[in-house]
Amino acid sequence: MSHEDRKRSLEELPRVLRAFLSASDAFDEALGKVLGLNPTDVRCVDLLDQYGTMTAGALAEVAGLSTGAVTFLLDRLERAGFVRRVRDAQDRRRVLVELIPLARQQIFELHLGLAEAWRASAQHFSSSDLRSILSFLREGAKLYEAQVPVLCAQVPSTNGLSVSDGRKAIKAAVKAQAKAEALEKLELTARKLQKKASELQHKAGSR
Repeated sequence: MSHEDRKRSLEELPRVLRAFLSASDAFDEALGKVLGLNPTDVRCVDLLDQYGTMTAGALAEVAGLSTGAVTFLLDRLERAGFVRRVRDAQDRRRVLVELIPLARQQIFELHLGLAEAWRASAQHFSSSDLRSILSFLREGAKLYEAQVPVLCAQVPSTNGLSVSDGRKAIKAAVKAQAKAEALEKLELTARKLQKKASELQHKAGSR
């Protein structure tokens, strides 16, 4: 490769990478719509699929989320039938999170078409080319990971909020969720009672 060719390739590289990542994001967004999950849910499901069973704290760390946010997220995913909380066989006090096998199978099947397309595309490259591509992608992952703490350091602390304010916000969110769930249960009970009353009224009228 000539000096000019190399220069053009290096200039094109960022554009191609951005297009690649945008396409990957679009796929994940479509996947989330099929599964009924938001982007953060999809990311955490993917992390559990990649790394396997882990604690909620470990998931929060690799996902870059607060433990409070992960707790709400796992509650949603558990209700939706994607994950379950299990006791650690070695330490019963420790709770682990894992993907439900059916959910893992569903995700695998949704990725099947993409995986087959990747394999077909790889046939156009030599073994040496593939080793170079793998090396480049591994190095790229490290570069992205290295930039995460750099960016996080630039995030405004708490938008002027103190730690205690943050804790209050989390407690308020917990209370709001509990209230919403309680109201939902009350509405369900009321509908059941209303249905029962209608049935009794109908029976009484038919006598």
